[in-house]
Amino acid sequence: MLIRKEFLQVFRNPLMLGILIVAPMVQFLLFPFTADYEIKVLNIAFIDHDRSATTQNIMNDFSSTGYFINHGTIDSKAIAEKMMLRDKIDFIIEFPSDFEKNIYNREHTTIAITANAINTVKAGIGTGYVQNILGEYLQEMMDENNINTREYAQIYATNIYWFNEQMNYKNLIVPGILVILVTLVGAYMTALNIVREKEIGTIEQINVTPIKKWQFIVGKMIPFWILGMAEFVIGVILMKLIFGITVQGSIPVILAITAIYLFVMLGLGFFISSMSENQLQAMFIVFFLFIVFVLLGGIFTPVEGMPDWAVKINYFNPLAFYMEVIKILVLKGGVLADVKTQFIALSVMAVILDTAAVMSYRRTSN
Repeated sequence: MLIRKEFLQVFRNPLMLGILIVAPMVQFLLFPFTADYEIKVLNIAFIDHDRSATTQNIMNDFSSTGYFINHGTIDSKAIAEKMMLRDKIDFIIEFPSDFEKNIYNREHTTIAITANAINTVKAGIGTGYVQNILGEYLQEMMDENNINTREYAQIYATNIYWFNEQMNYKNLIVPGILVILVTLVGAYMTALNIVREKEIGTIEQINVTPIKKWQFIVGKMIPFWILGMAEFVIGVILMKLIFGITVQGSIPVILAITAIYLFVMLGLGFFISSMSENQLQAMFIVFFLFIVFVLLGGIFTPVEGMPDWAVKINYFNPLAFYMEVIKILVLKGGVLADVKTQFIALSVMAVILDTAAVMSYRRTSN
């Protein structure tokens, strides 16, 4: 009965209905065309089939720049793919066998540059940096040996873009906007719910009923949880129909983790609502937390390029964990094992915040 009441209350209020459905869909369709990214830090690793002094010198050149964090050599492309899947590296430079020999014999040789292209700006600019470093090294070799450019070997770079072969920035911004919308539905609307009941006086009528406090909170949560899940599913469908972005990983896993993430946001929203004295106060608190979550969550700025203190704050940022899930499952085709850490973190947050929501309501309404 309480769930039915909440649904009726939502659909009888044109303003709330517009906030829940119309505004998010307009934002979802408009924002991807107006957002872009910025690059700060690039993580790089090497596959060295040559193991020569030349390849070692080139790797040292990458270490000496201010843009690259050198993770050294790795044994195979399979290991590199796992590292890139978990966002540990952004670029893989693969040197062929006889690389040094071919250079000194004036024979052409090719270096494979593999980039994590989920962030297209990072991939594009980073590839340019890689090619510049390789070109500068070759020029230094020519200068040291007094060799004319026409007499020297040419190093060709083959660019490979993983997870986003067309280098379309919408492949990240569209799922990122979907994360923002799910967060808004979960936290913002629920933060205004209980405090609104306080302001209009209906909370006292509910308190005299035999319904238990946890039943009251669950009854409040379920309609917004259903609406949030429906909005996520609609967003996934629109991603496919309008932007051509399909979920590469497991759909049941992403739905399960989205369900957990919504309980995190619902718990946070109801906790704020229970502790707030009025709707304006609740809105300010949610707005503050929302801005922090978004700015630190890795949607617009790569987390690895942030200061250490910001990275540590993200340990308490549910949006950052959920954004990692979206990138791994939607864009990289990951499985549950690839998002195990995020799954556990969000589950713990859901238990803590939902329990806090129940406890805070009990404390403020007795």
